[in-house]
Amino acid sequence: MKSCFVNFACFIITGVGVSSDGKRIYVTNSTDGQLFTLTRDVEVAATLADLAFKCTNSSCNLHVVATGQVFVFGNYTLSQVDTDGKKILNTMILDIDMIHIGSVYFSKDTSKMMIGLINNNHVLEFNTNMDMAFRNFHF
Repeated sequence: MKSCFVNFACFIITGVGVSSDGKRIYVTNSTDGQLFTLTRDVEVAATLADLAFKCTNSSCNLHVVATGQVFVFGNYTLSQVDTDGKKILNTMILDIDMIHIGSVYFSKDTSKMMIGLINNNHVLEFNTNMDMAFRNFHF
């Protein structure tokens, strides 16, 4: 096991994920709506900021799928980001009053996206179509 230290003293880290090949580490700061992509040597390779990444709850707002896709979510949004962490590929907005996204999971076997919601007992389930050429999801 390898340990590392990155000085992110100016904000709170809310999400950490690793690419399926182990070459990239993803770190989110949901307070400021930022995604940092780090190399295996813990160098910042990319920074992406978007208001859609802001999240008021303290749960992890990042999910890296075994097939390589990266998802970052805010209170009401779910965004797919390219594997380099440089641009947003898709964003889905949930228009549900007073309900925030708490967790996200994607099953590559069933092609279903599941979204756990905070403040209720519901899990939303979506069938997805994955464009294998671009590795983008269509909800």
